[in-house]
Amino acid sequence: MTREELLRILTFVESNREISEKRTRLATVDPRWNIVSFAMRRHLEGKLLTVTSAAMAADVPYGTAMRRISELIDEGLLHKRPKSRSGKSFSLHPTRKLIAEFESFAMQLKAMVGNTFGFTTGDGELGDFYFGGYYMASRTLPYPNAMRTGVGVDRKIRILSPIDPTFKTLSEFSSNLDELCGTNIEIVNLPLDELHGEIMENAKRAVSRYDLMAIDLPWIGQLATEGVIEPLDEIMQSTRYNPSDFHNAAYKGSSWNNRQYGLPIQPTAELLFCRSDLLAEAGLASPTTTDELLMAARVLHRSRFNLSGIVMNFGRGTPTAHTFIQTLADFGQPIINLDPLGDDFNVSHIEGENYRPQLHTDTARATAEFLLELADFSHKESLSCNWDRRIAIFSRGEAAMTYGWSIRAAAFELDKSSPAHGNVKFVPHPHGPGARTVSPIGGFSLAVPAGLPENRKTASWKVMEYLTRPEMLKWYVLNGNLTSPRFSTSADPEVQASSSLISEVDAMDRRGELQIWPRPPIPEFSDVLSILGDEIHMMLQGTMSVRDALDKAQARIDAIMRANGHY
Repeated sequence: MTREELLRILTFVESNREISEKRTRLATVDPRWNIVSFAMRRHLEGKLLTVTSAAMAADVPYGTAMRRISELIDEGLLHKRPKSRSGKSFSLHPTRKLIAEFESFAMQLKAMVGNTFGFTTGDGELGDFYFGGYYMASRTLPYPNAMRTGVGVDRKIRILSPIDPTFKTLSEFSSNLDELCGTNIEIVNLPLDELHGEIMENAKRAVSRYDLMAIDLPWIGQLATEGVIEPLDEIMQSTRYNPSDFHNAAYKGSSWNNRQYGLPIQPTAELLFCRSDLLAEAGLASPTTTDELLMAARVLHRSRFNLSGIVMNFGRGTPTAHTFIQTLADFGQPIINLDPLGDDFNVSHIEGENYRPQLHTDTARATAEFLLELADFSHKESLSCNWDRRIAIFSRGEAAMTYGWSIRAAAFELDKSSPAHGNVKFVPHPHGPGARTVSPIGGFSLAVPAGLPENRKTASWKVMEYLTRPEMLKWYVLNGNLTSPRFSTSADPEVQASSSLISEVDAMDRRGELQIWPRPPIPEFSDVLSILGDEIHMMLQGTMSVRDALDKAQARIDAIMRANGHY
């Protein structure tokens, strides 16, 4: 189970214990469990656990709490580690024994819940479900029903969005939305760069032109820091909104510094698209490592007329920059000095030294050298490719593999004339030596512009909540949008029948393979992309060495972070 699912189970157990111990007289406080629970939560969240905080969490007199802590240490469940050279202060840590015991408990609890609610297979084995997702009695979601109380026919809700499948569907069926929401909805579609520009221009206006905005996940840090979008925590709490059905990566990616700023509507994962027919013909399996990917590209390159091993997003600027930082993550490192959090990195709290770029590392050098090797077996147009051009080349059958955002798979999944149709295997990013499998999560969430009057803010939230419901997300899928940010939507049989991609991405999120840290949502993210887009592209062209490209990029990004006062 992933760290996020273990935290969900921990919250579930704590809530149940609170009912019996504090809201009724059915049980007494269990200090041992309270200490274990608190210790595991701090461990999973990557936070410090002290003797004092553990004693307070026990919820019993201090002397009793200290005896329980000592017992757990003596039993080898907690480890006491000095925090200073003097050895007078200590931190507590769960031992491997405690972690294993808790994970065993969590698995047994999950199996019991799965059996109770029918998530078992025909032979009695535990079905593949994510704890806390809305897998209720009926797996088939209905057609969207109208709001019980409409927003108001006398008003207009304007939504600023990109030119992407979900928002094209909203635009094409706006009259249907008018009826479902009981209001007048206007969808404004703009190209990605223009969308960001209009969001920033709108922030300068005395009154916002828009009631909702679709924001790209890496923009969250900038828009939240500059007060362009409104935090949603208060309204979610007041309406008792439960977000547990959302894929964790997409939902957490819509937050900044532990505050929620958006609800996912069109998330997308970057995967490796492989022509399974071509790989099988060459006797190759789908690559799972960067070495296997390089081998497959070498073998398949020019194995047929007009066939390249892979087509890469090496176009100058943003395409090259994204390729580099996402491949850097494949080798196990973020672009900036994020704090480790288990096997991943912490993007909930970023400050000070966390902003320092990491391009003077062996990992960054290995990443650059890998991309240069891959360029030898790439499509001839790779150095001028962006996302659309890359997918078009792959869809025409001119490349055996490509990295691609899941949302763009519709270009061949829904086109029966494409040589790739029905012949593509979707796999997570192949990982580098010693690294784990990670694929970046991206896409769009809906956000509320800052500064709206209270009545407009309430109406915006109502429409946002409606547009991200499971049945609405199913509607988008059935109209050509091959992405789902909710477990319940992904579990729908009609959704699964539309493409194997939906189930693949759903399973990746359950395994913790989708992460936001490869593209950290910091305010300077666009500056980082601009710099890498110049220096790495020159390296790929052969006009600059690996060392010079990384040195110049490090110095330029470092100067920006220093100028912004981060360290």
